[in-house]
Amino acid sequence: MTNDALLALFFLSHQGSQSLEEGHASYGTQEECEARDLLGFVRQARGRHTAPAPALVRITRTLRVYIGPEELKIRPMAKTVLLLFLRHPEGILLKRISDYRAEMTADYRRCMRSLDPEDVDRRIQRLMDLFSNELNVNISRVNAALSALVAPEEEQLYRVSGRAGTPKSIRLDRTLVIWE
Repeated sequence: MTNDALLALFFLSHQGSQSLEEGHASYGTQEECEARDLLGFVRQARGRHTAPAPALVRITRTLRVYIGPEELKIRPMAKTVLLLFLRHPEGILLKRISDYRAEMTADYRRCMRSLDPEDVDRRIQRLMDLFSNELNVNISRVNAALSALVAPEEEQLYRVSGRAGTPKSIRLDRTLVIWE
């Protein structure tokens, strides 16, 4: 158990009649509500600001992506790029994107069930072509869709970003990403 969790449990056990609030409709699931409230208790105990915690990211078995209660609606190729970056918190050098071909092909096939395998392979190859701008276009689509869905102060946590020549990544703490 992490220090934050231990600290939160300590304060919860010493709160007396005060308990975690339940049923916040804007939070989505019961787990999201409890996680936000628990994080709020920890922040208060540490004397930090009490701004709301970043929303949980939930990826369903059918690869639908939810941020908090809202579904992120993006094109299948952009979703494939987002899923790749969510799986790799260490970041990805764009010039090494071809190392992730099998992973991206599998995700894209799941997103685009009706396409024949050759068409999927052709589209993935175009994405990995370093002389095309396809990968950057799809990263921009991901970032634009995210900025429309999350609060401006939290946007930097969800964006695919990184300086030129360094690995691009999503800064969001992966304990906030739930894969169903």
